[in-house]
Amino acid sequence: MSFLQLVRREMHGSLPKLVFMSGVGGVSNASILAAINAGVQDAGAGQKPGLWAASLFLVALFLFYKSQQFVTITATAEIEAIIHKLRVRLMDMIRHSELLELERIGRSRIVAAVTSDTAVLTQASNMLCFTVQGAVLIFFVGLYVAYLSLTAFALTVVIVSGAGFIFHHKNKRLAAQKGESAAWERRLFDRLVDFLDGFKEVRLNAARSEDLFDDALEVSKTAANIKIRTQAETFKMIVTSQISMYILLGAVVFVAPNLSDTLGGSSIAKTTTALLFIVGACFGLVQSIPILLNANAAADRIERLEAALHATVIPTGRVTVTAPKHFERIEMHNITFRYVDKFSDTVFKIGPIDFTMRAGELVFITGGNGSGKSTFLRVLSGLYPPDSGEVLLDGRPVTNATRDEYRGLMSAIFFDYHLFQRLYGLPDATADDIERLLAQFRLSDKTSLTNGEFRTLDLSGGQRRRLALIVSMLEKRPIMILDEWTAEQDPEFRRKFYDELLPDMMRAGATIVVITHDDRYLDELHLPARRIRMDEGRIVEERTMG
Repeated sequence: MSFLQLVRREMHGSLPKLVFMSGVGGVSNASILAAINAGVQDAGAGQKPGLWAASLFLVALFLFYKSQQFVTITATAEIEAIIHKLRVRLMDMIRHSELLELERIGRSRIVAAVTSDTAVLTQASNMLCFTVQGAVLIFFVGLYVAYLSLTAFALTVVIVSGAGFIFHHKNKRLAAQKGESAAWERRLFDRLVDFLDGFKEVRLNAARSEDLFDDALEVSKTAANIKIRTQAETFKMIVTSQISMYILLGAVVFVAPNLSDTLGGSSIAKTTTALLFIVGACFGLVQSIPILLNANAAADRIERLEAALHATVIPTGRVTVTAPKHFERIEMHNITFRYVDKFSDTVFKIGPIDFTMRAGELVFITGGNGSGKSTFLRVLSGLYPPDSGEVLLDGRPVTNATRDEYRGLMSAIFFDYHLFQRLYGLPDATADDIERLLAQFRLSDKTSLTNGEFRTLDLSGGQRRRLALIVSMLEKRPIMILDEWTAEQDPEFRRKFYDELLPDMMRAGATIVVITHDDRYLDELHLPARRIRMDEGRIVEERTMG
């Protein structure tokens, strides 16, 4: 999809007015040229410029100013409104998509569309106004040239059509190259994320640091080379267009008089003046080509991302999901799930699994790295739909239509959790509860909540996990899922978690599922609980504790 197609699809009310006012601008521009030519002709004949020519010049100048002002301001406002709608629509699709599909699409592609691609459209919006005005001006001045000399007009049509054909032919190749360049820039974004998110691992391992840097260097070099080739082709098109304009002027001056006996010096002068009048507009159009090509590529990427996201959105309607306050039993029968990581080709698989969890239970899940614990929790929480088998909530199957309701039971802190700056979705959280929990988790001197926003999130890993648990407790959902929550806690707070926090949450009626490697603490635990051990994606052992 091109940028203009995007504008035509999304812009509704103002498009007819913009077309009309652009036409007014083109007519007024051509009228300015006609008035100037008439004044020059009078001066050449030894007469004073006529009053009608001066009046036409002033009226046309006023109309040109007003039309330019309207078109520029309105087009900018409309295109910014379109970009706003695109951003909101993409974010709405993202929040209604499924985790597995978003992982397949990739974060870099989504971030690029919402940020850099929409920024390209913003840049193109200003250029589009002048491009439309220039095209309208060229059209009306072309009519004026036809009025002066059909021969000159015919030469103009032939030369401009030839240049347009060349542009169209090269434009297809440029579009493909720009798409390839954008893909490599997204890969470079991924490498930058590796440097930032994996900084500790990179800093500790010199060999990894060198390999990652070499890979990033190669990706950056490839992206730069593709962009150089693309820009070189674009600049060749600009130079070709400039030469085409000079060829047009030369043809009117040197060729047209030999093809028409009626084309006198006065007509040649007027025709040449008219063509010179639009040379600037033509150069402006040509200079807008790189920007509009980038906008076309950005619009196409946004459309393809929208299509990919739309395919992931389950049509459940835009109704508010009421989170259940309680449940009796969750059952998983013969559950299997697998997917292949698109970057590492690693296969993640669990199952077949049979599992039952009752309200008020405390379940510990243990097992080695790669045993499928985290993937199992994503299936249990409804973030990953199983490939086969079924999940039952109080005897009712969990389907696409009821999965959001089912997920409303869960509050989770996964190993790769995200901590939000504000308490989104917690309008009932009281200041007293927050202060009490901050004190209990020994965070009162580290951060606080003001106007629904945490003063700072610049905390240690263990402190951030404590704050995430506070937020999860404020949600007051029936089920709490904790994926290696104690991994970054000091021994004192790790002990506090097992001896104090877990009993408090169970007394509050929570059902808790914990992934842990704390075998020593589990052996000393006196709470009623179940311990499940996983290996190679399956439950291999289950026993009662306490």
